[in-house]
Amino acid sequence: MSSNLINDEIVRLQNIGKVFDGYIMFVLIIFGTIGNLLNLFVFIRIKTLRQMSNSIFLIGSFLGSLVSLWSSRYPRSILNITGVDPLVGSIVFCKFRWLFGRWGLNMPFTCICLASIDRFLMTSRQVYYRRLFSLKRAYIMVILSSIIYLIICIPDGMYYSGYLCTALVNDRALYKQFIAYFNLILTNILSMIILGTFSILTWYNLRSTRQNRQINHLQQQVNRMMIAEFALAFITTLPNFVYNIYLQITQSMIKSQLRLAQESLWSSISVIMSFTMNVGTFYVYIIVSRPYRRNVRTALCFKRQNQVTSHQTQLQHGTTIQTFGNMTTRL
Repeated sequence: MSSNLINDEIVRLQNIGKVFDGYIMFVLIIFGTIGNLLNLFVFIRIKTLRQMSNSIFLIGSFLGSLVSLWSSRYPRSILNITGVDPLVGSIVFCKFRWLFGRWGLNMPFTCICLASIDRFLMTSRQVYYRRLFSLKRAYIMVILSSIIYLIICIPDGMYYSGYLCTALVNDRALYKQFIAYFNLILTNILSMIILGTFSILTWYNLRSTRQNRQINHLQQQVNRMMIAEFALAFITTLPNFVYNIYLQITQSMIKSQLRLAQESLWSSISVIMSFTMNVGTFYVYIIVSRPYRRNVRTALCFKRQNQVTSHQTQLQHGTTIQTFGNMTTRL
């Protein structure tokens, strides 16, 4: 390949990457903002939903998704569309970006994993397990997770400052390596293992409780939510997981400009897919769950009915399981 052809290919790849990072991401930000705000409105508006421990984890996930979209992806999207960096000249937005960027990235995965554990415990036959995750404990776990992630992000909030919002300290190799491994292990490997494991265990709990035809319908509803939730997390996380592994393996290699452009495009596409998790939750719930669609209509119509009709069944020892959209919980 001649140098001119190589340069043209590099420019073409860079332009494609700008389309993904700019226009496509901006569309996802709009849809994600609408979806997460509607999720928050529904879960806060309907009394029955906001009184469940599982809902606390999901609300934390929705908040984290909103913060992640607007702190880390919005500035990059605007920069690629207009060529103007929103972080330049705004010290408040600069600090917000670097202090809450990784917080918003990690909180949704953490809260969804906690929700999957809660769902497993609530469908257990053991009373002790069903009482482990109370509403108060759910609040504590979400708050502690939030504080831990904020502490981890404090160095970024300190390093990035000034009119151009650039790092004031250049020698940050150790910290950056720690963050890279932390994100790889937490948001990719660990979250996929936890979500997959406890989704399967929840399905097993429901399957082992065979009492009447109604429980079979309940199994279908919860199983549909579980499969949809895990499939969304797995499909959207896998490309970014593979890319991060690739970066760790090849970080000491000398790469050509063409290869760097190819990697940059791969990074843009994998990031788009990974942020689908922050964008598509509401729309997945709407598609796969009729009870959640009823919850949305109830909330948007400002009905005074707090008890939303859903499929119920009586398990052993008088435990009632109720399905709300994407979760199962004990009343």
